[in-house]
Amino acid sequence: MRDLSCFGDGSVAVSAASAASVSGRGCALDRSLQAATTSVYNASLSSGKGILIRVTWSRSTAGAPGLTVAFDNVVSSSRSATQQHVLRKKRGSRSIVTDSGTAVGVHWDVTGAEYSSSPEPSGGDYYLAVVADAELALLLGAGDLSRRFASGPAAATGHLVSRREQLRCADAEATAAHATRCRFREGGEEHEVAVRACGGRGGVEGEVRVSIDGEEVAGVRRVGWGFRGNRAVLLADGEVVDVMWDVHDWWFGRRGGGAGAQFMVRSRAEEGRLWMADQPSAAPPGGVFLHVQCYRR
Repeated sequence: MRDLSCFGDGSVAVSAASAASVSGRGCALDRSLQAATTSVYNASLSSGKGILIRVTWSRSTAGAPGLTVAFDNVVSSSRSATQQHVLRKKRGSRSIVTDSGTAVGVHWDVTGAEYSSSPEPSGGDYYLAVVADAELALLLGAGDLSRRFASGPAAATGHLVSRREQLRCADAEATAAHATRCRFREGGEEHEVAVRACGGRGGVEGEVRVSIDGEEVAGVRRVGWGFRGNRAVLLADGEVVDVMWDVHDWWFGRRGGGAGAQFMVRSRAEEGRLWMADQPSAAPPGGVFLHVQCYRR
């Protein structure tokens, strides 16, 4: 991996503003939840309509799993207000009509889902399917249930746009650490991303580290004024990604749900070009945006 360039705090602010529109950066983790993973998918229907599908898998502080879906209709560069639906049962179907008139059917069965450390199912026999205007816009799952549903309606063209992973750390800990796997471009290689913010509260002796595939790509040994940063990295497979971090609230904020450490990694459309706040998506076409938020209790 090769570090291509560094940018000032201003570029981080611009990037974060754009990220908020798709990944929901401004939404802190609900106090009743221990962890939540939200993936946003963009489906293009044969009619020319576009629909953003947000799927949130969550785990409460008591350990109970949860599932929520939300929809944004895409019209040019604008989106309608999000329509959110909590799926309280482990199996069922629901019919929805969006503000733009798209007929949506949500079908799910997570009774056989298996979970590990993530709130998202890691295996088992389960599925979540979204049918929009009689086209299969999204199908998630594993096992026989998922395969049987795949033989149903005609499939629309959909792809992952962004992924936000939120988790709550023990209040007594001064370390935020998390590892996940992600593809930064549709059809690209899967990469392991590990983030860590550690050290004494107040940031004097604090450290920030971001690693991709086991190699450190961003690091601040003494946080001090380096609590925000941004740099571009060339991965071994030739992909160029922007790596951003903001641990100000983790070190200097009050205790509670709002004291979070933010880490962002996304594919870059053009070398030397950053997000602009008015861009409709948080990643270039075919690219994926990863956002990790670690909170104190």
